[in-house]
Amino acid sequence: MTMLLAIVLTLLSLTTEAFPQEIEIPAGEARLLPEVTTKVELSNTDVNRIICSGAITDIVYSKEKGLTVHYTKKDAYLKFEVIKENNRILYASVPTEIYITCGADVYHMIALPKRIPSKTVRLSSGTLKTIQANRSYLRGLPFEEKVLKLIKAVYTDAVPDSFTVRNSRKAIPLFRDLSLTQIRTITVDGEGLLIKEFLITPKMTGTTVQLKEKDFLRSELAVRPVGITIDRLLLKPGESARMLIVERKGGPPHE
Repeated sequence: MTMLLAIVLTLLSLTTEAFPQEIEIPAGEARLLPEVTTKVELSNTDVNRIICSGAITDIVYSKEKGLTVHYTKKDAYLKFEVIKENNRILYASVPTEIYITCGADVYHMIALPKRIPSKTVRLSSGTLKTIQANRSYLRGLPFEEKVLKLIKAVYTDAVPDSFTVRNSRKAIPLFRDLSLTQIRTITVDGEGLLIKEFLITPKMTGTTVQLKEKDFLRSELAVRPVGITIDRLLLKPGESARMLIVERKGGPPHE
């Protein structure tokens, strides 16, 4: 546990020096791989965004299904038509196939219109390119510095496009006095690491809660943790805290 504790203490020293106190957690996000048909829920009430790491040269879709698409070099914006009929508002519900040419790759998405907030879809450059990009991002760094760089990238919302982000709202009932929700998981392919982000809030109103990192080193949260940081250890009434845990994806638990 010596290595783990050293990383924990180093990460905690950064929370007041390098990290902003308030970071807005991004809206829902999805990632697409080239030449793979992927079903993605999109908002049928708001504008959705597609982000290409290269240049978008073409988007093919069925206009008769009530979808409007505008795109520039790296971004495309999708909006489903909303119809007013007999004092009622009708929202799109029919799945729509969309083909996007981004750089040299073609992405096939089946858009499922849902009553959800705006969705951002990132077009990944593929598994091999992703691994190469991740290794380049962390190349030459000792293991501890890799962990610190990943923590800072996630905390400041500077997540590289090559990382795989999966958003969630998973409540984890581990503590009597705290509500713990897993917000998202960021996977760094090729490095064997992932970062889990949690939101911590007190269950009791009007009380101040003292947090300790060691209380969250539980197998229910991470089986092979190598680093942890919490942006606020003293929760006053109405406050919440963000917690990031870096974990090894495979192999024996870290000693």
